[in-house]
Amino acid sequence: MKRNINQFNNLFWFLPEKNLDQERDKNLIIHQVLSYGTMDDLRLLFKIYGRQTIKQEFLRSKLGLYYPNILEFVCFILGVKNLDKDKYLKKI
Repeated sequence: MKRNINQFNNLFWFLPEKNLDQERDKNLIIHQVLSYGTMDDLRLLFKIYGRQTIKQEFLRSKLGLYYPNILEFVCFILGVKNLDKDKYLKKI
């Protein structure tokens, strides 16, 4: 069932068009919401994709997407242990 992902548009200010597709843009949506979303955004994300899908996409991360405190929170809510955190941390 498709849900209204347009509620996340404020998190995608960098895109010229805000026409996100729930499946095509799944990886981008999940990482952007995990990195910068509010608690309400996170709740909606979990309703749209479910914990398992979010965890799978999180583990397929590109390099340097997360700040340290956000990474700790995401690992906690997803139950991820033994993660190579250097791969996920932003280089500041």
